[in-house]
Amino acid sequence: MAEDKRVRQPDWFLTEKHSRDADDPRIERIWQFARNINEHLDLNDKEKYEAEFFADRLLDKLESALIFYQFIKNDSFDTKNISEKRTIYESLYSNLWGFYKGRVQNFLKETGWNLAIFFCKEEDFEKESIKFLTKNPGREDLVEFAKKQRDAWQTDFANSRNTTEHSGDFRACINTYETKGDAQRLFAQVCWTAESLLATCGSYKLAKEWNVIEINSKSNIFMDEPRYIIEHAYETAQREKDGSSK
Repeated sequence: MAEDKRVRQPDWFLTEKHSRDADDPRIERIWQFARNINEHLDLNDKEKYEAEFFADRLLDKLESALIFYQFIKNDSFDTKNISEKRTIYESLYSNLWGFYKGRVQNFLKETGWNLAIFFCKEEDFEKESIKFLTKNPGREDLVEFAKKQRDAWQTDFANSRNTTEHSGDFRACINTYETKGDAQRLFAQVCWTAESLLATCGSYKLAKEWNVIEINSKSNIFMDEPRYIIEHAYETAQREKDGSSK
């Protein structure tokens, strides 16, 4: 009998991938939001097909990130040695960064956006901002948003990722993010920023009769209530009219 040479995932991988706890991040909501945006984009069928493909790739990375997040939050994680813990943290952050820097940007490129201002070197930020505004006049809001995200968390997180993948030298006060609180916070932060970009950039590429509406600004990936919805302009006008009449 021929040997089965297919690579098999370990039992723990299969078990964790198909389990969901009530306190897990609702990763499907970002994927569904991107698909919903794509459905109403002002693009032709071929362009929509390509964008839909990259929308589906968002879930791949989030599924992988969830697996490692589930390990970290589990009580049994505390019994693992330092090397095992570090490997799991690194795997979580690698998938989150790949989702944010790679998969989200790939989807947005299909809708006509180049967001190099979010990921360029610090010394190139002003130059990239000018290039971005030349191509997208009046979009100072995105430049400001990029600056805020870079200053608040993204630059530190990117430095941590680069150090992990290359030198391993954390002596220069570079964060390692190796606590359960860090894992939850960064999962929420990465997804919040990604969702913000999908909403902001997506809203400018929708067919004119559709709107992206933020219905709960305090919602994050760990909450059931969605942060954004997409609705027809008539529904938006009617809702605003009903609200103003109360």
